Amino acid sequence: MKEIIVLHGNNITVTLFQLVVSVSILISGIILTIALNRLVLRFGSKNMFDAKFIRFVRQGIRVTSTLLVLALILDVLHINYHQVLDQAIFSNKDYKVTVKSLIGAIIVIYITRMMTYALDFWMNRRIIRKRMDRGRGKSFGQIMKYLVWLLGLSIIASSLGLNMTFVIASISALLIGVGFGLQHIFNDFFSGIIILFDGSIKVDDIVEVEGTIGRVLTIGLRFSKVLTRDNVVIIVPNSRFTTEKVINWTHNMEATRFHVNVGVAYGSNVQLVKQILLAAASQHQEIVQNPKPFVRFNDFGESSLDFQLYFWTVSDFLVENIKSDLRFVIDDEFRKQGVEIPFPQRDLHLRSKSFE
Repeated sequence: MKEIIVLHGNNITVTLFQLVVSVSILISGIILTIALNRLVLRFGSKNMFDAKFIRFVRQGIRVTSTLLVLALILDVLHINYHQVLDQAIFSNKDYKVTVKSLIGAIIVIYITRMMTYALDFWMNRRIIRKRMDRGRGKSFGQIMKYLVWLLGLSIIASSLGLNMTFVIASISALLIGVGFGLQHIFNDFFSGIIILFDGSIKVDDIVEVEGTIGRVLTIGLRFSKVLTRDNVVIIVPNSRFTTEKVINWTHNMEATRFHVNVGVAYGSNVQLVKQILLAAASQHQEIVQNPKPFVRFNDFGESSLDFQLYFWTVSDFLVENIKSDLRFVIDDEFRKQGVEIPFPQRDLHLRSKSFE
């Protein structure tokens, strides 16, 4: 039976059978892509995968299915696409970069990125199930992601035909040449490695750097992100954490101690003042009762009896709000109990000079 020719052009002849098969492949590819996308979306939502990761996987499915469908159709039409894949983009006597190797490098980047998402998901699950320290777990996951990227870049370099010995030697020479001008960057880089390994600063720690208090959001190799109490994210070079004085409010124990200063007038009932202060601390939900709050009679001031109310809390990031709540309650109770809060007073003595 004679084949029906649908299209005939320069070196291309398409028969009716090839056209039907090509359309069938295209429709099957579309149906399979939609089914896989829905399956990934349903599975990811059920297992509470990150929305960004689900979107990334679905994009990969669409791109992969499109390339496969295109390759099958070209094969059915007897169009030699292998020559296009073997076409050199750049070449010299040492190495050659082809379209195929470039596509392979893109695939490796995609797989590497997917593995980093999988590492994040695995580490988060492990932190929850094993009750690991979240900060140390995040730091360990960050190191693992750097190793995965290092492996992926090594595979890409090999697929592009690069000589790794030559690459390492070139990078070493470059680093020596610019090292003196980039000392701060290298200092931040190695400081980041030290922080990730020794765990002195971890994710979610409350730190004070140069008078600024904030929560550590991320720890990178060169800098870290810290969220301040004003809801502002500041970028802190890692060398600040290793070379300067840094207060880590959550390093030693889960709860941190703070205090509120209170002054009352001379002649006040100090035992009543103590009871009011302890009652105010015991009523606040954010103040832990173990260790118990206590009151210290600090000093006989110039115009007041000075007390300090000490308390412990795990909400140290917003401790200023807790202090404010305590001051409101203490002031209200002082008014009810008749305890006077004095204001600074000065006695002024006037001497008059008599004239004869």
